[in-house]
Amino acid sequence: MNTTMVFLDAIRDHLDLHVLGPVASVNVTSGSDPIWVQLGARRVLSEVASALVTWAETLDEVSAQIWRTPAGTSVHLIVSGRMPCGVPVRVYGAVDFSEDLFPDLPAGSRQDMPVFVLRQWSRSGEVAA
Repeated sequence: MNTTMVFLDAIRDHLDLHVLGPVASVNVTSGSDPIWVQLGARRVLSEVASALVTWAETLDEVSAQIWRTPAGTSVHLIVSGRMPCGVPVRVYGAVDFSEDLFPDLPAGSRQDMPVFVLRQWSRSGEVAA
């Protein structure tokens, strides 16, 4: 069986095993970041953060990042980790950029952040950056 098939089986099994929110797309390659999952069409910070927390609870070695696109119009929240079978996965969702929500996030910048921040955002209307 080739590597891509192993990764496809791993993400299929993970999605079957856990109750995770809607997925817009899954990108599977044989590269160093083999699986990327894009969340469904949520654009509200608390909803994206909540969906990412749900994913984080199913992964090992979890970390998080925030990235404002170079155009500056949207912000991607990203959770990275390993599925229990060991395969790396990155899950992301996007929200519209707002100076009120992300006052310290310049266009094109990427920052690591603690996963607990996603938990806070999922429960409140706090400023994001």
